[in-house]
Amino acid sequence: MPHNHNQKTPLTLGSLIDWGSAASDLPQSARNRKVKTVWNDSRKVTAGDVFAALRSDKDDGHRYVRSAFENGAVAAIVDKKGIKTVPEKYRRKCIVVSDTLKSLQKMAAKYRKEMGLLVVGVTGSNGKTTTRSFISEVLKKVVKVGETYTNWNNHIGVPLSILKFDGDEWVGVLEMGANHAGEIRPLSKICAPDIAVITNIGYAHIGLFGSLDITTQAKFEISEGLSKNGFMLLNGDDKRLVQGAKERGFKSVFYGTSPKCDVRAANIRVMEACVRFSLDGNEYSLSMPGRHFIYSALPAIYIAKRCRVPDDIIHEALASLKPVSLRGMLEEKKGIRFIVDCYNANPSSMSSAIRYLSDVTSDKSKRVAVVGDMYELERYSIKLHLKLGEELFKSDVQKVIAVGKFSEYIAQGAVKAGFPSKKIFCAADSAEALKICRSVLKEGDTALLKGSRGVGLEKVFEGF
Repeated sequence: MPHNHNQKTPLTLGSLIDWGSAASDLPQSARNRKVKTVWNDSRKVTAGDVFAALRSDKDDGHRYVRSAFENGAVAAIVDKKGIKTVPEKYRRKCIVVSDTLKSLQKMAAKYRKEMGLLVVGVTGSNGKTTTRSFISEVLKKVVKVGETYTNWNNHIGVPLSILKFDGDEWVGVLEMGANHAGEIRPLSKICAPDIAVITNIGYAHIGLFGSLDITTQAKFEISEGLSKNGFMLLNGDDKRLVQGAKERGFKSVFYGTSPKCDVRAANIRVMEACVRFSLDGNEYSLSMPGRHFIYSALPAIYIAKRCRVPDDIIHEALASLKPVSLRGMLEEKKGIRFIVDCYNANPSSMSSAIRYLSDVTSDKSKRVAVVGDMYELERYSIKLHLKLGEELFKSDVQKVIAVGKFSEYIAQGAVKAGFPSKKIFCAADSAEALKICRSVLKEGDTALLKGSRGVGLEKVFEGF
């Protein structure tokens, strides 16, 4: 258990100045002030907050320093070039650094150390957010948890999430995302995880990574900030993770369903409204029917047990969990059940979703898949969309509505595998898909809505 979970380490303006090696004219009285929240969006700033002026290719945060102060900011973190553009009357309230982003990252890393809390880091191709929220929700029943704010899991979001902590958290659960190699390493160094979870290796962002081997290397970067006694908690059903951990010689614990796993779900039963499994002789139930949710539950159970959370509390917490919004909710509308899973899509999450559709629809004549483009696959795009068509045929889906610019390849792959072409419909976008759904969906059907974020398939559900 972490050492100082009762002491509070408040975040003050003085600590930001010290940790960021910054220059500031703020008087000592102001330096002792507690910081409410650090924002990089001036519109979110309210009284007591700090504004961080970040530069990007598209915009420069220094343009919004004035409005941040007008909204009640107590200070702004600016760079040496940017301070010159700040109105005279606000300059003495600025914290001046050479690079705002690097300083934010440094401040967050220092704050994490000062708090001395247990940190769980989560990365992987699919299921990061669900896994992170399962771990947090179970631990929240007994200790104070700080976690990734909304979906802030990149080089800006991770430090800002840490700086949002109150300072008396017992554990921090932080998600780290990447779509290029080299992006997780600095995040891991900021978070210094004690337990590093990798959910799986899949084709997410493969076009940007270039290959699955590079993706694997990129996810293992989470180990680079591992604390001295830290260890890896890995999906043991993922061959690339098992192999990768062996090659690197990491201290690892594996979870999954295969015999080699240390934390192993057995006796899995998927029902209409839930999925049940046993682990070490204990029965657990999730009130969502997708078997892929077990992979988010296992790390949560393992970590909770290590933190000595009583069994009955773990049971209760898991049974009351709901899927994160747009990530696998089962909703009914006008006599049709929709699996609303429109947050993102890549081949591995698509397979899980199709399996979910099969698991919850025992009468296969009622299975409909509304599938959208999977983005960021680049040179693998055509091949993987053709393969998706084939998979839909093999899963006994009865009707397919393919949406987006790769829809013809999904259709082609399905027909080639033996799917009747009159039961496949192609739509250019979600609006057209909605029209098709209105005419082809019949009462009692279960329709999967799954595609990349940009396809916006939730509009089909909203408009139905």
